[in-house]
Amino acid sequence: MINGITNTDPDLPVTKVRAKLPLADGQNFEYEVYEKAKEPLMTVVQDAGYAHARLDTTVYADRANHTAIVELDYTLGPKCTFGDVEITGVTGDLAEAVRGRLQFETGQQYSIGAITATQRALYGLNRFSVVQVQPVVDGASASVRMKVAVTEAARHEVKLGGGFGLDPTAYEVRGRAGYTIAGWPFPLDTVSLDFRPAYAIMRDGSGYQPRIRALAKLERQDFLWTYAKGEVEGGYNYLAVEAYTSYGPRSRLGFSTPLGTQKLQLRVGWGIEHLDFRDISPLIDPALQMSLGLDHPQRIGQYEQAVILDLRDHPIEPRLGAYAEVRLAEGTQYAGGAYEFIQLVPDLRGYVPLGSVTLAGRARTGSLFGDIPATQRFFSGGASNHRGFGERKLSPFVMGEVDGETRFVPYGGTSMLETGVEARIPITTWRKIGIGTVVFVDGGDVTESMDELDPMNLHWAVGTGLRLMTLVGPIRLDLGYRLNRLDDAAPGSRLAFHLSVGEAY
Repeated sequence: MINGITNTDPDLPVTKVRAKLPLADGQNFEYEVYEKAKEPLMTVVQDAGYAHARLDTTVYADRANHTAIVELDYTLGPKCTFGDVEITGVTGDLAEAVRGRLQFETGQQYSIGAITATQRALYGLNRFSVVQVQPVVDGASASVRMKVAVTEAARHEVKLGGGFGLDPTAYEVRGRAGYTIAGWPFPLDTVSLDFRPAYAIMRDGSGYQPRIRALAKLERQDFLWTYAKGEVEGGYNYLAVEAYTSYGPRSRLGFSTPLGTQKLQLRVGWGIEHLDFRDISPLIDPALQMSLGLDHPQRIGQYEQAVILDLRDHPIEPRLGAYAEVRLAEGTQYAGGAYEFIQLVPDLRGYVPLGSVTLAGRARTGSLFGDIPATQRFFSGGASNHRGFGERKLSPFVMGEVDGETRFVPYGGTSMLETGVEARIPITTWRKIGIGTVVFVDGGDVTESMDELDPMNLHWAVGTGLRLMTLVGPIRLDLGYRLNRLDDAAPGSRLAFHLSVGEAY
C-alpha cells in the first residue's frame, strides 16, 4: 500500500516506487529484504526532485490469513531545484576544477543521481581524500542550497614494489620505484618519476634479458577545458628480447579529452625515440638485419590517435558491457622520424553475466604498412594475448643452433589477429578473498604480410585457470593447451602456463 504518491507526476509513477520493494505478492515476507529496501525507496523519490520527502513504513500482520501488508506513507513536500553551491576546502584553480565537475547547476531539478555523479567525478580527479556533496537543510524551501566540501590528499607519494612472472619461456623478476608530487609546479599539475627494472632468465639456457624503463611525466588536468588532460613525458628504455637488445631515449606529448561523455574518449599525441641495437642474435643473418633495420640506429617519430568507447560496468572486473578502441599511428619525417609507416589496431571486448558466471570475449587485429621499424612489429603469445604460447612466441621466427643448442628467435610480424572467449566462474571465498576458475578458448596468428593471415586457419588453444580476487585485481594462473598447427609455430610442449595479475581482457 503506497500513500502520498499518485501518477500525476511523470517523474514519479507509483509503479516506479513499487519496483524498489523486491517483495512480490504471494511471496514469503522477508524482514531483511524489507529493511534493505528503505533506502532505495527514499532515493527514488528524492531523485524525482522531492528533496524534503519523508517516509514512514509499517508492516501489518494478518495472522488469520497468514499475510503481511506493507504500508509506505510518503510526505513529499515541494518539488525542488538545486540552489546556490558553496565549495570549501580548496581555492583558485583547484576550486574551479571542482566547480567544472559539478553534475548539476542552479535551477536544475534536484536529484540524488546528480549528487552521486558529482562525487564520482571529483574522486576521479585523484586529488582528494574526502569528498562530501550535501544539501543544506533550510526549512522546506523549493530551492536546495548545496555544499561541496573536499579535503586534499597527500601531495607527495612514494611507491616501492616488486613481483615476478612465469611463463614457458622465462622467469622474470620485476621491481618498481616511483615518486609523485601533486599540485606542482601549478595547482592542476602532477609530476611523477617512475623506474621499473626487470630481469628475465630464459628457460632454454640462452641467458638473461634485462628490461629497464625510466620515465618522467608532467600531467596537466583541465588543459584547455574541463576533463581534458595534457601530458609531457621523457624517458629511457633498455629492452632485451630474443632477437636483439634495443636501448635509447624517448619523449612524448599527449592530449586526451571526452567527446561529449566520459564513456567516449579521444587521445592524440606525438612521440619520438632514438634506438640503438646490440646483442643481435646470430640467427638473424645480415639480410634479415637489414630488412628489420637492426644494422643501424633507428629514429622513430610518429603521430598517434585513439578513440575509446568504454561501456563496462567496472574497469578492472567487468561483468556487463562492452569496450571498443581504435588506435592509429603514423610514422613520418614530419614527426621527426626516419621511417614512413602506418599502424592500425582495432580492439573489441564484450561481457555478459550468466547468473554468477561472466562470459567475456575479445577480438583484436593489427596491420602495419610502409617502412616498418623492428620495435613496432607485432608479437602474440602470453598471459594477456594468446595463452597457448609463451610471451612473444606466436610470431614469425628463425630457428637454428647456437653453441650447440637449438634456439627459437621470434622477430615479429606486420599483421596480427587475436580472438578469444572465456567463462569466469566464482567458486568460494576465503578470508574475504574470492576464489574462482576460468575456462577459455584462444585463437590467433601473426604473419609477415596481410596476405598470409587466414582467419579460417588460426592457431587455437583451450585452457583453464585459477583466480584469486585481491584488492589489486585478480591474481591468475592459466594453463593453455595448443590444438593445431604444431609444426609451423613455436616448437616444444603443447602446454603453456602463465602467472600474472589482472584479467586477460
